Amino acid sequence: MRRLRPFRSRLVLLIVILSQALLLEDCARGQVRGPLGTSLDRYLKALVGYGYSGAVLVAKHGEVVLNQGYGLADRDQKAPFTPDTLFDIASISKQFTAAAILKLEMQGRLKVEDKLVRFFPSAPPDKAGITLHQLMTHTSGLPDSIGDEYDVMTRDDFLKGVFATPLVHLPGGHFTYSDAGYALLAAVVEVVSGRSLGDFLHDQIFEPAGMRHTGLKPTAEDRARLARGRSMQGDWGTSLDHPYAPDGPWWNLRGNGGVLTTTGDLYLWDRALQGDAVLSRVEREKFQRPYVRETGAPEPKYAYGWSVTTSPTGHTQLAHVGGNGAFGSDLRRYPQDGVVIFVDANTVTYSAIVIADQIERRMFGKPAAEPPPVAAVPEKDLQRCVGLYKLGMDEHLKVAAEPGRLAVAADGGEGLAHIFGTVGKERLKRFAQRDRRGEEVLAAALHGNFGPLGELLALNAERGAKRWRDAVKPSEAELGAWKGSQVIGTTSNDGVVMTYARLTFEKGTRVLNVMWAGPEAESFSVSHAVRPAYYLPEGPGRFATFDIGTEAAVHLSCTSAGTLRFENASGAVEARREAP
Repeated sequence: MRRLRPFRSRLVLLIVILSQALLLEDCARGQVRGPLGTSLDRYLKALVGYGYSGAVLVAKHGEVVLNQGYGLADRDQKAPFTPDTLFDIASISKQFTAAAILKLEMQGRLKVEDKLVRFFPSAPPDKAGITLHQLMTHTSGLPDSIGDEYDVMTRDDFLKGVFATPLVHLPGGHFTYSDAGYALLAAVVEVVSGRSLGDFLHDQIFEPAGMRHTGLKPTAEDRARLARGRSMQGDWGTSLDHPYAPDGPWWNLRGNGGVLTTTGDLYLWDRALQGDAVLSRVEREKFQRPYVRETGAPEPKYAYGWSVTTSPTGHTQLAHVGGNGAFGSDLRRYPQDGVVIFVDANTVTYSAIVIADQIERRMFGKPAAEPPPVAAVPEKDLQRCVGLYKLGMDEHLKVAAEPGRLAVAADGGEGLAHIFGTVGKERLKRFAQRDRRGEEVLAAALHGNFGPLGELLALNAERGAKRWRDAVKPSEAELGAWKGSQVIGTTSNDGVVMTYARLTFEKGTRVLNVMWAGPEAESFSVSHAVRPAYYLPEGPGRFATFDIGTEAAVHLSCTSAGTLRFENASGAVEARREAP
């Protein structure tokens, strides 16, 4: 019998390899299975006309019901998003760094209770006692970061910088999200293993999981399938179009972001976490155990690279989101419910998080609104609506025709409310709070006080000032010094909450766009105009827009008499054409 054991072991290994290969091939082809997959696919295809592009994977009870790409991965080349398109998952990368630490613990080379001084003898007294556990749970007291993600910074320079940076609070205290902490974990992996983080992840995490298209540096074949992201400023390119070290991201990004992957590989990651292929049962339990509250509320709690909450059925939900100002992603796992949801978007102006919310509702039988049906209309129906329209006493709406849709832009708060639709009282209250906060921050910045701006962005005043100067520099070069501002309003645009303000310079105006992530601003940018709402044709002379965040639909009628009529749940309003 003993002679059969090596054969059996090889047979089991062969079966595992073959099953992974079949799953990879299946995922790469793309899948839409059964009524549920068909319904989700129809919903996501409808969102493409409103601006969504990206990839989505949904699995239930071990079967992939949807794995598809939507829209364009590269707008210039007209390359479609497919299931084998690679994209940047930003902060979702943290869980792989945490898994690397646990892998080293499995190998007996460290313990999560180890202190930084063991790996970095020159660590200063205030940081020498920080443990790996504290770094992985964001309780080390380190700040979010010590520079911008793509700053060229070596490991030695990063260590000098982070060790010289004051702590936000004492180690072991409350939760303070820290990219710098996960970069320190990456340095620990490299010091202990003697290898680059990318190489260690490839051999010890990705390969055992069957993730052949995941890493910090893609192969030549995978490089050709990289999606291009879009930021508020336009084409952002791929991750490799930005400063990159020979072995992966530079050190403000290494360990906390920068992993490139596919939908199929992320599903293989979920499968690997259901067995011992990567981590033992003991380490998996550590990996996914909730340790510390992220806010004052009972949930969510943070594990090692996971945010842990309760699923709609009362079971455990493990999730993490990622965003870098161009790509946005949301990975959700519901182990006891047998559900996996992953959503990627390669444009910052369409919320992957809200799409994941909508898919979750559908997966768990909750009510969810569908976008208005779309009809094909001649190009002349679109062109007939193009022009500048007057709304009320002193606001205007600009309508432009794009392939298959109208782009309707407002220049005032009343117009914003009409073209994007009305929202409930609680949401209106939150929008008003953002307006007031925007006014306060801009007033302070005008007088040289960038502390409130830094606080808004979870940065210190110095870095807040730098972000502001970088954003307004092109406008000041063209229009002269910044002289003042006026908040236009806040709205939900494609699930993304945005506050717009008009900036006045010596020779003209521009629009400030502030994108929110909860109570803090995720980013801001300066543009020529407020981002439009997109209206798709319902029939001759009739169009509709739909926001996935508010689930509000607005219907627009365009008449030959030169009138635009907007109708939503709260009533109707008209605008008159002033110029074609």
